[in-house]
Order: sequence, then C-alpha cells, then structure tokens
Amino acid sequence: MKRDLDLIRRLLLDIEEEGSDASRRAGWTEPGDNGQAPDTVHYHIQLMHDAGLIIADELVPGQWWPERITWAGHEFLDLARNEDLWHRAKRAIETAAGAAPFQVLQELLARNVREALERPAVPPGRTKKK
Repeated sequence: MKRDLDLIRRLLLDIEEEGSDASRRAGWTEPGDNGQAPDTVHYHIQLMHDAGLIIADELVPGQWWPERITWAGHEFLDLARNEDLWHRAKRAIETAAGAAPFQVLQELLARNVREALERPAVPPGRTKKK
C-alpha cells in the first residue's frame, strides 16, 4: 500500500480536533464518509505511530486506533496546517522529484513557514507595493 501524505495530514487534523476518540467518531471503521477503505486508514494510523507522530494501539490484528498526538505530531501539524503552504511544498516536491522522504517535506514546510513569517505584514486597508 502506498503512503498518502494528504491522508496522514487529514487524520492528524481529525485526531487533534476530536481527541483520542476521533477514529470512532469519524467512522474510520466503515468506508464512506472519509473516502478511504478501513484497511487504508488503519495502515496510515500504524505508519503515523511508527513515525512517532501519534501513539496508537493495535486493538485487533490490522486495526490501529490513535490514542494521542505526540510532540513530533504537533510540530508537523504546526508546519502543515496552512493549506497554501501545504500545497506549495507538495507541488515543489512533485515538480522536482515526484516524491520525497517525509523529512524533506517537513523541511520544505518549515522553509515556507519561515518565509511567510519574514514577509512584512500589510496593515489592514493597505495593499502591498509592487
């Protein structure tokens, strides 16, 4: 099964919003609402656990349930939360290499966040000079 970084991001956002019971409330045991088959979701929960983004338990073989987000998971979410910055980093990877390790994605996201913070803020009612 192929790793889906958009799904990982979405699952982390769901877990953050819903807490440890997010998987049950989000209907992850049934395909449909989230558009993913249950085995795909459980596999990605296991991957996030393996990567240290969350703490998860395998309740029955092949069914992984999130318990909580780790510090590393929160750090990744802080980098990946902004839709525009997320898509810019993914586009850069797809254009340059097609795919890249997770660490490279995190570095690109961090660079995008730093660049956004370094841009001067525009006061309300004013436009940027060109």
